[in-house]
Amino acid sequence: MEILSPNSAILDKTRELCTLILQSGEYRENVSKIDAFFSDKAAQSAYRHFSKLGESLHQKQHAGELTQADIDGYDKEMAALRENPVTAAFMDAEETLNGIVSQVSKLVGKTLELGRIPEPEELSDGCCNSGGCGCH
Repeated sequence: MEILSPNSAILDKTRELCTLILQSGEYRENVSKIDAFFSDKAAQSAYRHFSKLGESLHQKQHAGELTQADIDGYDKEMAALRENPVTAAFMDAEETLNGIVSQVSKLVGKTLELGRIPEPEELSDGCCNSGGCGCH
């Protein structure tokens, strides 16, 4: 269901933001890492194997069958992925792009919640960094 009209000023500014993101160095650099990953069949295969291992461990955990050997095997596979520069760059790029989405969404959501542009400290992830929240 569309809430805003296609000619809405909000959507126009959102499109401008999207254009800015697409033109940013952060986006371009990370997309090039993702493209390199998708050009490397061996890296894709290793990553798929790791993903399946993660799914298997998740199922074992829910069944109460997860062992330390399973966890150690997972950590070993993760280390192997991180040693491969293509898969490591891909994983970092995914994290960065997801972080951009999260950061922008958080800012928009908090603005709607507060009815104003939030201060940087209002966007922190839990700890207030001053000790007042009991996290210290």
